[in-house]
Amino acid sequence: MCDDTVHNMDVPDYDAGRIEKKWMRIWDDENLFALNENSARPKRYVLEMFPYPSGDLHMGHVRNYTIGDAMARAARMRGFDVLHPIGFDAFGLPAENAAIKHRTQAAAWTYRNMECALATMRRMGFSYDMDRLQQTCSPEYYRWGQWIFEKLWERGLVYRKKSPVNWCPGCKTVLANEQVVNGRCWRCDSLPERRDLEQWYFRITEYADELLADLDKLPGWPERVKQMQANWIGRSEGADIDFILCDSDGEPDPDQRITVFTTRADTLFGCTFFLLSPEYDGLIDLVEGTSWEAGVRAVIEGAQRVSAVERAQGTLEKHGAFTGRYVVNPVSGQRVPVWVADYIVSDYGTGAVMAVPCGDQRDFEFARKYDLPIVPIILSDEDRLALEESGESIDTYNGESVDWDRAHTAEGTLVQSGKYTGLRGGKHSEGEAAIVADLEDAGVCRRKVEYRLRDWLISRQRYWGNPIPAIHCAHCGIVPVPVDELPVVLPEDLDLGAGETLASHPEFYETTCPICGEPARRETDTMDTFTCSSWYYLRYCDPHNTDLPFSRAAASRWMPVDNYVGGIEHAILHLLYSRFFTKALRDIGLLDIDEPFENLLTQGMVKDEHGEVMSKSVGNVIAPATVIEPYGADTLRLAILFIAPSEKDFSWDANAVEGANRFLRRAWRVVWRLSRDAGEDALSATCSSLDKSSLDDAALALLRERHRAIAKCTADFDRHQFNTAISAVMELVRAASAWVGSKGRRDPALCGLIATDIVSVLAPICPFWADELWHEALGHAADVYSAPWPAFDPEEAASDTVEIAVQVMGKLRTRSVVPSGATNEEMRLAAEHAARKWIADKTVVKAIVVPGRLVNLIVR
Repeated sequence: MCDDTVHNMDVPDYDAGRIEKKWMRIWDDENLFALNENSARPKRYVLEMFPYPSGDLHMGHVRNYTIGDAMARAARMRGFDVLHPIGFDAFGLPAENAAIKHRTQAAAWTYRNMECALATMRRMGFSYDMDRLQQTCSPEYYRWGQWIFEKLWERGLVYRKKSPVNWCPGCKTVLANEQVVNGRCWRCDSLPERRDLEQWYFRITEYADELLADLDKLPGWPERVKQMQANWIGRSEGADIDFILCDSDGEPDPDQRITVFTTRADTLFGCTFFLLSPEYDGLIDLVEGTSWEAGVRAVIEGAQRVSAVERAQGTLEKHGAFTGRYVVNPVSGQRVPVWVADYIVSDYGTGAVMAVPCGDQRDFEFARKYDLPIVPIILSDEDRLALEESGESIDTYNGESVDWDRAHTAEGTLVQSGKYTGLRGGKHSEGEAAIVADLEDAGVCRRKVEYRLRDWLISRQRYWGNPIPAIHCAHCGIVPVPVDELPVVLPEDLDLGAGETLASHPEFYETTCPICGEPARRETDTMDTFTCSSWYYLRYCDPHNTDLPFSRAAASRWMPVDNYVGGIEHAILHLLYSRFFTKALRDIGLLDIDEPFENLLTQGMVKDEHGEVMSKSVGNVIAPATVIEPYGADTLRLAILFIAPSEKDFSWDANAVEGANRFLRRAWRVVWRLSRDAGEDALSATCSSLDKSSLDDAALALLRERHRAIAKCTADFDRHQFNTAISAVMELVRAASAWVGSKGRRDPALCGLIATDIVSVLAPICPFWADELWHEALGHAADVYSAPWPAFDPEEAASDTVEIAVQVMGKLRTRSVVPSGATNEEMRLAAEHAARKWIADKTVVKAIVVPGRLVNLIVR
């Protein structure tokens, strides 16, 4: 124990700028974060989604990477062998646009931005193993992307076909369906057009069932993300049903059939018209040379100006035209007119739809607009009851038209449905099963499973991307580039400002066929940049392998990623594609896992003071340097983790930064004073070496607070709830500060223990601050991350009191603190005292008590 003279000695100033420069240099010199593998330790793979290098990092990046860094540093202290790498998703259209704007090369712009981002990462103290850095625009990386492409090609998972695609006039390239968001280009917000182009595809639909089923293997993923993926895959069990097409004279032609896929065969009696998509193959043949041709062509042309995704949403005004032709309803035998409608798309089913306007809102709106019949064929349970109470029967129900303002329920009792009247209607209903069985017997129906998911269109008519390793030969067709000639190197000297592309660059595309040796042409499309980000986490496992993209042994050691951190905006695109790559590479023989990411944390957005998400394109970002310069990186890290739970959005708050800095300075002073009170011999104290019998009541109270804080920090770190973990440390610092400032006896061992613990639990969050105190105040030679995480006693951590909610007539009014284990009567008395101003002049007639949680006072 030291006397008051020592206790009142000045402590060193907390100079964040000096401290952070010092430790950046030491960490670099010691290569502290390079992985030193030790297979005797359990592994922990912590990964944040890597950034696109469009400039310096913004606060959204800082939040993402600080969360991951805190996870990785804590895992090291918990005894794990930690893989924590970083890289850059470095291909993409913004580099081309920037190169044109700034009259530079896309490569030069990209590499300059990566250097800038790396400098900020270093200033933030992120503990990345830089020996594993990956840049997707490096030939050493994209070589293996081309290798994977060819392996998938060998397995039949790559093909090329001509089909209608989403063409973005702004980006001047095609978009996958997933890249059309709310009807617009995901990157530039342009309205895509429909064009017929020859394109390359990945056959992701081969894995549709597994991608859907294996969502159940991901309990560590947010339910919202899993539901988004399930909805996008969109598995539907139904049937293909053939409608016989009538000839131009209106006579059924059994040799001409149009097939529709439906999950609701039970609604066939309500099919009053038939719809074809504008892209339907053979549509023009139906109307060519007729008076109906002009109207149909107008619908086709109009649909080309709107994306398929936006059309399918059905929120736009619907346009259609009659084709002059009819099909025969296979259950009723009635002829129904065939129309073309722009809200029908060819991406789902067959591009033909049996319209049932009584039960589908889009069909209902179309029928109202074009005065087509709407025949009710399903009664809801409520409507059936009302019908029966009126004395009518479902067998005699006759509703030839409706006066509704919208479509009605699609489940209930079938009416006006021939022999099926009275059966239950709905998906997988007895009515659906009966109708399908009869149509199967008639040879016009087949059970089928359909998916909303389409194959992944990967062709991009842009320059700055991974070249597709294919050669077009007039004699041999399309052949792969020989593996020993990979990578097909992307030239870095195109004059984009002059309009040069790979297709106008003979030095790139002129080649010879590897089979016949004749002159041939390289493929000039590049791959969707999502192909680069769909397997990068695997390359980190084995970054210097020159024989394979990664070895199976290395992947077996590290995969799956234990903690993956990134934005909810990647819920479908990146995450779905990565899951597909993992399964395909497993089937090639490179992996022995089914899923790439075991636990997923989708961090919330950082917003400005107006509630708008910070974005470089909007121009409302706050540069990290504006906080680092005056306060230090540790203050920024602490503030961004403390403001809100990791998964929640928050608006940037400058006051929170100032508050975080005040806390760090206070904790700094407390640790220094505790270390001096401890003395050199007591700085290595542990719980087991502490003599509790020598502690007075104040010291025992602090020790209990210490156990409680460490227990909560440990649990909250495991749940990635850093804001509540920080709150627990703040309580411990507050208690320690009061104890240090008291005039009682201060036990040296307890001083050393509390000082060590405060630094240890804050080390993953404030690493520069912690390392400085660990070495200078606490006198340790090794780094704080090689020290064990503080232990705690669960019994000591248990609080002597609990906080209960106090309600009056079911409305929360206040809270009260009662002893742990308080009886119902004790809780009631405490609640009445706490709520006295709300129950004055009233009589408590009943108290509803939930032990240890709440009391609800019923008054009159």
